[in-house]
Amino acid sequence: MNLRSRVLERATELREFCCQRGYNTRIALFVDLSRHSGRCRFVAWDFESQSILISSPVSHGSGSKKSHVRSAYARLSNEDGSHLSSIGRALVAERYEGRYGVAYRLDGLDATNSNLRPRCVVLHGWEHTTSFPIWPLPTVGSFGCPVLSRRRMAEVDALLKDEIGVILDIFR
Repeated sequence: MNLRSRVLERATELREFCCQRGYNTRIALFVDLSRHSGRCRFVAWDFESQSILISSPVSHGSGSKKSHVRSAYARLSNEDGSHLSSIGRALVAERYEGRYGVAYRLDGLDATNSNLRPRCVVLHGWEHTTSFPIWPLPTVGSFGCPVLSRRRMAEVDALLKDEIGVILDIFR
């Protein structure tokens, strides 16, 4: 199944979740960790038109072991210090300027990602992450954060600046 089809399937369920809980029903963000990291797997989604606004590769957590070989597919954990990605729905919270530029704190809404904020897992950009697919090569790893290129992060930031209650759904 292609990325748009997988996101559309998730978006239908997520929109209902957002309606029931008072979250944003105009846009949402998705990361499909079942896809190779060198492919587009991040999506900014428009609920109304059921269309992709932004699509891009996105980094995932590379793990905390020094001997770890960079992997194109994410391993998962919700544990502090794991440096791995977590799946689940997260509220895109406050915007701030950090070490990597503009970033957004994430508050996990599911048991599988409840430690996002304590782990300092945030949505941010980085100069070493690609804007375009590089498959079969993998993107760079992170310490568990979904990391976009600076270019794509600027686009996402422009989209998020006037929105509240946006949900990021990371799934596999």
